[in-house]
Amino acid sequence: MKFPYIDEEERKRRLMPPKGKVHCVIDSDTYNEVDDQFAISYALLSPDKLSVDAIYAAPFSGDFFARLQNKESADIPMTSDLAEGMELSYKEIHKLMALLKMDPTGKVFRGSTSYMTEKDVPVDSDAARDLVKKAHEAEDLLYVIAIGEITNVASAILMDPEIINKIVVVWLSGQPLYWPHTIEFNIGQDILASQTILDCGVPLVIVPCMSVATYLSVTGPELEANIKGQTPLGTYLSDTVTSQMSQEMAQNWLTLFHQTYCAGLDDYGDEGLPTTTSYLSPSRTIWDISTVAYLLNPTWCPSSLVPTPILTDRITYAQDPTRHKMRLVKFIYRDAVLGDMFDKIRKAPK
Repeated sequence: MKFPYIDEEERKRRLMPPKGKVHCVIDSDTYNEVDDQFAISYALLSPDKLSVDAIYAAPFSGDFFARLQNKESADIPMTSDLAEGMELSYKEIHKLMALLKMDPTGKVFRGSTSYMTEKDVPVDSDAARDLVKKAHEAEDLLYVIAIGEITNVASAILMDPEIINKIVVVWLSGQPLYWPHTIEFNIGQDILASQTILDCGVPLVIVPCMSVATYLSVTGPELEANIKGQTPLGTYLSDTVTSQMSQEMAQNWLTLFHQTYCAGLDDYGDEGLPTTTSYLSPSRTIWDISTVAYLLNPTWCPSSLVPTPILTDRITYAQDPTRHKMRLVKFIYRDAVLGDMFDKIRKAPK
């Protein structure tokens, strides 16, 4: 597949942190966890900075985690069917827009019901086709907020590579470049699409997960103090998170992280499993709002240009200093981001 060439000076210009109001679309596996709902709401509640032109439902399943743990299913509440995951996400987007008293007509699109299975072969969907359309209609750069598995976006690029000249992808995915691997939900189970995004030359901003987006952690009492009971949306978002904050679920997340995202970080052997007989203080990371925060105020998300890594089939990064540049977020000022989001949710429709 031949992709348009962008020289490095032009790439640098397109990857400058945005100023002023921008047009964007959101590609989201919305029903996957608890964070996409916050990210979509945060974006829609920021009309002074973001014009959200469309929202795409992405497929997802828990099979990736199950495989990594050598289990039949993951120990977290998640469907194992990609098509069902996409449809649940589609319906969840509609639910959020209803809580926000916004009309979803012509703005919400179903994505693919499978991942890419062949290199350079797109998966057709309403979402991919609409992204091609929106990119060509855009008068300036169209930002693609990607907060899920990225088949929809990669497929749109494969359908019409010329959209590389019209879009910037802002993607929550993978791990920091110094991590022993880049195992992560969005990048790891959708390998061909992920490799397409990293290799095709589309202007790209990546927010890694561990040690970057993990700063965006919240607790039940914090949500209850800031947004529960303030608006229907605030109560829904708060209850969605706190309903998953049992002691059992907190231990399941510790075990899951140890076996996946944090694999290889220690040399403790089997004794490294972070189990405890003492009381756990549950929290959840609202990962996906990082991408929205970057567009709203890049100073909250310090970043710099680095060579785009190569994603191997083993879900690791290989480095090549001659590769085209991408922008990499390296830290997030958690208090600024969450404070801004909480304030906007409190002002959502009653």
